[in-house]
Amino acid sequence: MTTQKTAAAKPTAKNTAAKTTAAAKAVAKPAAKTAAKPAAKKPAAKPAAAPATESTAPKRYRMLTGIDDSAFCQKVSDALDEGYELYGSPTMTFDGKNAYVGQAVVLKKHKKGKRK
Repeated sequence: MTTQKTAAAKPTAKNTAAKTTAAAKAVAKPAAKTAAKPAAKKPAAKPAAAPATESTAPKRYRMLTGIDDSAFCQKVSDALDEGYELYGSPTMTFDGKNAYVGQAVVLKKHKKGKRK
């Protein structure tokens, strides 16, 4: 009995060299690209713009909170200068280290009258 080998089964030197070279290039290319070029960072997504009515109109009610210091007092003074008035009693709590205070403020009501 003799076995015959088909032409397709015989690897030729040309086919073997081509496969080896292509495999070597495929392996070498990604390594070369990653080493040569670092991954670019994506820019942070920007928050959506608020509707014009919310951003331009002042809030009618605000609760001011913070550590009991001069910065909180300034925050309340600034709100009063912007047309707010104090609403209700102030509140205070202590966590063992800092005293935290809060004060509600509301916009002053304007008298509705006939405009000239």
